Amino acid sequence: MAASELGDFVVWKRDGEPAYQLAVVVDDARQCINEVLRADDLLASTARQIALYRALELTPPGFAHLPLVVGEDGRRLAKRHGDTTLRFFRGQGMKPEQLVGLLAHWSGLNPQQHQISAAELLEDFSLERVSQQQPVWSGQVR
Repeated sequence: MAASELGDFVVWKRDGEPAYQLAVVVDDARQCINEVLRADDLLASTARQIALYRALELTPPGFAHLPLVVGEDGRRLAKRHGDTTLRFFRGQGMKPEQLVGLLAHWSGLNPQQHQISAAELLEDFSLERVSQQQPVWSGQVR
């Protein structure tokens, strides 16, 4: 069943190391991770990981997926879109509350894109409020 629905996937590499899918399952299980939040480009990986959890008789965590931030070209953010590192934004003088405000705005949690601290954002956070629209990085921060 898994091969027909998920495709065949590597769990152990030729170099004797576990492949990503197996490594992340074992690592998360050992750390007692019970919730995983990631971008929606990893849905196929999630299905494979759940299959591995079951095969290893482990309890899988809950998974939630959010839209992946992309560039104006529709492709996942990469160096081709410019510098998007925290170090870059800090060097430009951006305050943490500005960056949290931007990320919250993209997520639909901060309609006016005002500065907000992570603690303030968590006060009334609900995953159900997160937008399912794919955020687009234009290279500009207001």
